[in-house]
Amino acid sequence: MAQYDIPALVKKIQPAVVMIITYNEDGKGLGQGSGFFISGNGDIITNRHVFEGANRAEVKTSDGKIYTVKNIVAEDKDGDLLRISIDIPVQVEENHAKGIFLFSLKRLIHGRSVRYLNVSASIPEVGEKVVVIGNPFGLEQTVSDGIVSAVRDIPGFGNIIQITAPLSSGSSGSPVVNLKGEVIGVATFIFTKGQNLNFAIPGERVTKLAPGEAKTLAEQKVVTTEESLASAEGLYSKGLALSGWKTTRRRYPTSRRRSRKTRATPRLIFISDIAGVN
Repeated sequence: MAQYDIPALVKKIQPAVVMIITYNEDGKGLGQGSGFFISGNGDIITNRHVFEGANRAEVKTSDGKIYTVKNIVAEDKDGDLLRISIDIPVQVEENHAKGIFLFSLKRLIHGRSVRYLNVSASIPEVGEKVVVIGNPFGLEQTVSDGIVSAVRDIPGFGNIIQITAPLSSGSSGSPVVNLKGEVIGVATFIFTKGQNLNFAIPGERVTKLAPGEAKTLAEQKVVTTEESLASAEGLYSKGLALSGWKTTRRRYPTSRRRSRKTRATPRLIFISDIAGVN
């Protein structure tokens, strides 16, 4: 693929990108985020905070079809990652060759096998070109591009990838993809009061998110993000003060007692959309 053939890259990525909509126990819209297929059986990677407080969730694929989130199959609390599965019907596919009938079971979306993205465990080079596709403010399949502006080693947490590709509320869980079409990170944070200071959890953490015992949302209800990001306190030492973040439920869960002046300072926040998205 040509180095800057972005349109061709986007066409390759878009079928794998999904919108995630969460609901509370009363069935009311709680919030919205993004995600992407990671396997042919319909497993999806997204951010853990997208599911905070959710009792039920749906996934909308690029062709407009909606599927129910069936299970959480893996979780990385510190890395703010979830691997979820959706209920895609299994269909029988028939092949006839040399007089022999072969039958296979496949999960199909819009008549095609699930399109999924490969994840790179390698840390990207600073200056490397990246593309992000997600659903900011519910604007489906929005494309932005930029570069890797830094790779920061956060004590007690690990690497975080800083990118210049624009992100907004609803972008949480979007794949950050290199020009080879590989996922090098998952869009998670933005730094307020700045220009394109955005952050992604590296792909290396995604590759370690192996499927385990499957649990429903009711069985493994995602609790507050304060616990899941306890290790992110190391961000303070790098000047990325975690003074508050916007989630689907609360705006300042860790800075409710701070003064108005403090709240006006730059903040590192999650980028899932606000409540009430239906």
